[in-house]
Amino acid sequence: MGSASSPKTGLKQAACLVCRRGKIKCEYLPDQGRCRRCLQLDSECVRPDYHAGRQRGIKNKRVGIDKAIYQVHQAARRAGKGGHGSKADAAVLARLRDILHEAEADGRSEISPSNESQRTAAGDEDDSMSDGEDEDDEEAHADEEDEDDDAVSGTAAGASSRHGASMSASASAQEPEPDPAAGYRRPPGESLAVDGAENPLQLLARASYFTPSAEERGKRVPPKTRQDAAAASDNSASEHAKLNDFFSITRSDLDVGDDIDPISLGLVEEDEAEMLFTFFHEKLAHTRWGLDPDLYTVSFTRTRSAFLTTTLMACAALFVPTAGSLSKRLSNHVKTLAQRVITRRHRSVEIVLAFVVNIPWIFPGQRSTDDETCWYISMAATIAIDLLMHKTLVARGVLDSGAGLTMARGECLDTGTALEIDGYEGVEPWSERGMILLRSRERCWISLYVVERGMGLARGRPFMVPVTRLIKDCDDWHKSTIAASQDGHAVSMAVMRRDLDVLFNNVRSLCDGSQHASSDGSLIARSIQDAIERFFAQWHSKWDLSIGVGPDRRLPPYVEILVSHTRLSTYGGVINHPTAPIEVRRFFRTAGLSSALNVMRAAIQGESLLQSMPNNTTIMICFAACFALTLSAYTTDRSALAPSIRELIVEAAGVLERLGTITPHRHGLSVLYGKYLRQIVRKAAGSTKKGAAAAVVASVPPPLPLPPPPVYALNPAAATTSAPLPSPVGMPAPDLMHPLPQHQHHAHQMAAGQQPMLWPETLQFSAMSGDQITHVLNQPGNAFEPSFGGLSWQDMNNFDWLPFPEFGM
Repeated sequence: MGSASSPKTGLKQAACLVCRRGKIKCEYLPDQGRCRRCLQLDSECVRPDYHAGRQRGIKNKRVGIDKAIYQVHQAARRAGKGGHGSKADAAVLARLRDILHEAEADGRSEISPSNESQRTAAGDEDDSMSDGEDEDDEEAHADEEDEDDDAVSGTAAGASSRHGASMSASASAQEPEPDPAAGYRRPPGESLAVDGAENPLQLLARASYFTPSAEERGKRVPPKTRQDAAAASDNSASEHAKLNDFFSITRSDLDVGDDIDPISLGLVEEDEAEMLFTFFHEKLAHTRWGLDPDLYTVSFTRTRSAFLTTTLMACAALFVPTAGSLSKRLSNHVKTLAQRVITRRHRSVEIVLAFVVNIPWIFPGQRSTDDETCWYISMAATIAIDLLMHKTLVARGVLDSGAGLTMARGECLDTGTALEIDGYEGVEPWSERGMILLRSRERCWISLYVVERGMGLARGRPFMVPVTRLIKDCDDWHKSTIAASQDGHAVSMAVMRRDLDVLFNNVRSLCDGSQHASSDGSLIARSIQDAIERFFAQWHSKWDLSIGVGPDRRLPPYVEILVSHTRLSTYGGVINHPTAPIEVRRFFRTAGLSSALNVMRAAIQGESLLQSMPNNTTIMICFAACFALTLSAYTTDRSALAPSIRELIVEAAGVLERLGTITPHRHGLSVLYGKYLRQIVRKAAGSTKKGAAAAVVASVPPPLPLPPPPVYALNPAAATTSAPLPSPVGMPAPDLMHPLPQHQHHAHQMAAGQQPMLWPETLQFSAMSGDQITHVLNQPGNAFEPSFGGLSWQDMNNFDWLPFPEFGM
């Protein structure tokens, strides 16, 4: 029972004794010592501690010793009625009954159960929690409980006052002795739940539920050991981790290890590796973009990818004259690692870069179409998309809030998640290193886009890498404090090849609009010419200053070849469009030929800067040569244009052969293409001589019909569609849009025959500039034959891409 002191904070207080007798509400404040009623009567306010009482549905009204004795009685009754106990159980029950009878006989005369109940009622707050254990059994024996109340209560005092030793003895008797024959040991997890027991009698009553019999001990299976439980827990945790890992985002799987690292394997020494890395960044970086020389050092690259480490050294060794054996060892190891990456599904940003870097200098296969270029491009694009490199990097705060977000969330990737995917969990996105790593990820995607589009243009393949938001917004990407030296060159070509789609769509719409009866073909052709010229003029105005070299800001020869070839591809796409009017098809005569000659001129003049010319550039030069050779077959007999074009092609072939053997172990693809060009030029010259002899024999030649296609004509079966390109500057519209009638053209030829030849010797196109070539092509003496206006659709159908295996060998 409590006192008149203030109640304890946080405990529920019962009504005081005065309010209880009056059966009124006891109103008081926590800071007052007496309630309102006691203040009015000026009496002592005694409030006992709160007792929760019985829960609803529990018929056991006993507490303290009464409850413990009752539980022992119930346990003995249940054990006796079961009838399946052993001799040891029977001995325990007999001992319990003797103790209870002895306590009942000695205690009736000394204490009443009501006094004991009052003495123990205040301290039994936990009894209500243990009452629920016997609830089911008590409800089954409700009638028996009412009859036994008086008898059980009479034993409580005696058991508490005189037989404490007997109770402890009974408790020890209830606890079974270990059976040596059975070898039973209680496992650690099988306790007797003694936390709620108030005295040994309650402990004894609860033990009756758990103590096994002697027969059961012998038959019992040995319990699990602690090691087994720990193993089961570990298996469960492992299964949970595997499930979470299965549904997590894709992560990088690095190809590293001493068993594949070229330095650990002894393929190259560390000082040689440093030399080769330095050579690559200084001599080859302008050819293959995508690497930051400050980031991709030997030590860093070895921790990220053995494939990239070996690739960089193998590419550099190709151009070191004294590294023949080293180049062979590294090249063989590159092929092994490429197969390993595919087989074991390794993926990382560095693996994508390794495929991209390998592409420019892949050795030729047995045929021109079976090298690893297209396969490497496909694998690089697949791994890049698996690593979500096509998504736009956005800060976590912007992505969570959505403020200022101008794109769909599906197109975005959190910068922290990007670093986590690449294996940089401990790097913060806003740190300097984090920004460098994120920029390297973006640089890799831009380089992949440029290489794949260039390969598609050169080989006539459809594009695979999509135009993502990064590509759409990359115009100023190279303007950064952490930009690499070659970022501007990569971005310039990405912008050009990205906008080609828009240019070609405009040209296509102009051609489609010329199908009306009232449309003017000459006006359509001029509109196409203006659109193409405007496109390239805008590109040059921006990028010549950014990436040009020298005082005149001239484009590097590699970039100049790419730009000229893009022009040529654009003209091929325009000519190949089925709705283009005849005026548009004639439009490519001078414009297309000028672009083709400029490609070869740039290669010849920039030979000293093209020592590491990629295979893709070689194909572009060869395509331009075949394009020009095809058109030269339709020049007039008195023109020096055809022999000058053949001479330029021979010079370009010589450049390709020299660049393909720049070192004894280079074995470049350009050697085969150089020999190929020499062979088709010889055949073209022989065909021209036969045509001239036939013309001398004829007495009165009729109007020239379309000559049979020369042996180097393009095959229409392999035509594909490519992006369009602009015409050279300064082309006079009358010559292009309004060709002379046939009789006037013959008169013009006769008049020209009475004058001295305008070009008595072959023209040195390799020594001219782009504007000079355009001026020469527009001279009257270099006009095309009248039959050229009826150039067959089959010939024009392949000017967007050259199927070399079918090109008249």
